[in-house]
Amino acid sequence: MAGATLEFDNAAVLGAIRAAADALANPDLLLRDMGEHLMIVHQQRFAAQQSPDGTPWLPLSPAYLKRKKKNKNKILQPDGYLANTLRYQLSGAELLFGSNRIYAAIQHFGGQIDMPARSQDAYFKQDRSGRVGNQFVSKRKSNFAQRVTIGNYTITIPARPWLGTSAQDDEDLLQIGNRYLANAISAGGA
Repeated sequence: MAGATLEFDNAAVLGAIRAAADALANPDLLLRDMGEHLMIVHQQRFAAQQSPDGTPWLPLSPAYLKRKKKNKNKILQPDGYLANTLRYQLSGAELLFGSNRIYAAIQHFGGQIDMPARSQDAYFKQDRSGRVGNQFVSKRKSNFAQRVTIGNYTITIPARPWLGTSAQDDEDLLQIGNRYLANAISAGGA
């Protein structure tokens, strides 16, 4: 256009770009928000007893269910330790999420545990007639002990994936990231 001049002040644009770059250079707040979101998602997953893709966890074996005393209707939660040890940790510009429990991996991926043969004392209660009961009791309550040997055996634990994200979780995490950058840009461009 002849005779027309347009002057463009890009200070606001450059400020917004710098703010976004600064926010990405130090993403601690973003990663903390994502870590908190993962905590909520995984607690909900334990309550629903399902894998990240929504598949219900395999049920407990009848033999285990028979001897399980607490939380009989809860899978992966005899005492709630696995669900209660979920943590996130920031390491530089990295978010780590999981559990520090040794058994967390085998519960997630499944596998076999080889139990070696062992001998131990089994404690029973003997009545006055000399009849020995058929249920184990604590050493303190027993008046009859017997040495028993248990042969080696294998325990098979089915995979019950509990760690990970679903497509919806990924979308939610992306939205958290988008909001974080949008807030940084709007603050830097003001």
